[in-house]
Amino acid sequence: MSSVTPFPCKNPDSRFASATTAVPEPLWEKQDLKVPRYDDAIFARPDLSQLISDAEENRRMFAACSRDRSGKIISSLRTWARQAVMTEAAKYTSELTGKTIELPQDFNDRLLLITGHQPALYHPGVWVKNLLIGNVARKTAGLSLNLIVDNDLVSSTSIRVPQGTRSMPTFSEISFDESIQKKPWEDTTIQNKELFQSFAERVDKALKQWPDFSSSLLPDIWPAAISQMNSSDRLADCLAAARHAQEQRWGIENLELPISRLCATSPFLWFASFLFQSAEKFRAIHNEVLDEYRKVNRVRSKTHPVPELSEQEGWIESPFWMWRAGETRRHQVFVKRDQDHIQISDGKTVIATLPMQENCDLSAAIEILKQLPDQGIRLRTRALTTTLFARLFLGDLFVHGIGGAKYDEMTDRIFTRFFHLMPPRYLTLSATKFLPFCQPYDVQQCDETCLKGVLRDLDFNSDRHLTNDQLSDADSLLKQKKALIQDQQSAETDHDELTDSAERRRRNRHRFRELREVDAKLARLTAKLREQINEDLTTVRQQINANAVIQSREMSFVLYPEPVLKELFDKLSREVDSV
Repeated sequence: MSSVTPFPCKNPDSRFASATTAVPEPLWEKQDLKVPRYDDAIFARPDLSQLISDAEENRRMFAACSRDRSGKIISSLRTWARQAVMTEAAKYTSELTGKTIELPQDFNDRLLLITGHQPALYHPGVWVKNLLIGNVARKTAGLSLNLIVDNDLVSSTSIRVPQGTRSMPTFSEISFDESIQKKPWEDTTIQNKELFQSFAERVDKALKQWPDFSSSLLPDIWPAAISQMNSSDRLADCLAAARHAQEQRWGIENLELPISRLCATSPFLWFASFLFQSAEKFRAIHNEVLDEYRKVNRVRSKTHPVPELSEQEGWIESPFWMWRAGETRRHQVFVKRDQDHIQISDGKTVIATLPMQENCDLSAAIEILKQLPDQGIRLRTRALTTTLFARLFLGDLFVHGIGGAKYDEMTDRIFTRFFHLMPPRYLTLSATKFLPFCQPYDVQQCDETCLKGVLRDLDFNSDRHLTNDQLSDADSLLKQKKALIQDQQSAETDHDELTDSAERRRRNRHRFRELREVDAKLARLTAKLREQINEDLTTVRQQINANAVIQSREMSFVLYPEPVLKELFDKLSREVDSV
């Protein structure tokens, strides 16, 4: 836990709620955020050329807002939070690397770029966020921070590795640890050290079946994970150490900080206390914004992008998680005001009671929340409140993936309606890089559609596909078909008044059966062509299925050869350097 000085702003009137003028907010607009589907593609919104100017504009905006009363608290909080969080990040990164890291004395005056993700062995499209902020920090003499989202649940202890043959590739799961019941990353330790140590060797052996594939990045970075295991058996720390080691080799010096340690800092506990104090108002605004988001994006799910905050018998849900050490299930956090106190509950048990007199400075509440870890209780942020805190109190620019950017469509409106502030700008970034273990097939989905269309045409219009010799042999059938079609067209335009509707329907059915019989006879003349088209269709489908594996963008970055990843990194760097 950081030992920084308490929050310096004691003025009870310096509250967000003291703003009286409405703050303009972005118009709701359905966002077209899609992952790039092609190899070596980078998606950025807005364009990377705006990155530095947007960060500087955010910084100027926060500095300018100190002219009003609500701004006083922003200026003080951002200075306080940066000092606490960056000090903790330097400490953690030192533990991760084994090297002492000292913050520059003027770090609060430098640009700070932030991103974050779970500590999984994710695909390169996620990793580019880390590479980008590190490169921009180096370019601007700024700082960069990666938030390790270790309060999320571990989804897997393995990665998918391509196996099989080029024509029939498959995925095989190779584990870096034994399977465990889902629980938060921060409480997950390595279960089988021998399995963990042999991970790189087993993956390397599996990849050797692809003769044209050069060695992966994994053998170069896994020793850092094994070394970290000797000082910390937390799985998140070990995986972060492996990734960070490669970033350092590329000149990227991001600071790292797990969310679990961020949530133990005094500024974050102030933030949590403030939301507890304003729980009813925050819930109303949160649910209002969520409802608008779902209408704009035509979302029917009750859990996307987040569930509503609930209320029952005076207990109001607050946007945090809570659980006890050893538990595998995270609990919602509920608060209830009781005169000059606020009770905190996990839905079953009252965990803490915070003093919350009107206009109090929250210092007493912070001290009580600091005692929760000693009781084995974890109070953690959720995804939406993570970026809310990071964008408001810490960074000059937050870099999201596509999933996170959807959350922040909501966050932008919470900035204006709850905090009475213009939302700071952020960047959405993703990329696609295929693993070059074998050559993909030159086939597209439209090839299957085209072949299926030809087969259908052979059912009803085989005469279009007959050879000259076949046309001669089928002359009588073609004349019969032509006559039936002309008869049908005449029947559609000329109705015999003396013929009742039942008779017309009988004639139409008879004509339809005759036409189908003629088409069937013509179709038999194209049997060889149909057989060839079916063979082509089978081949195309097999190749499309093979490409689904060969061109999967979800393969872990540890599988890639370093030069391939470096090419993607260099492409990203060139776009930044062009600014």
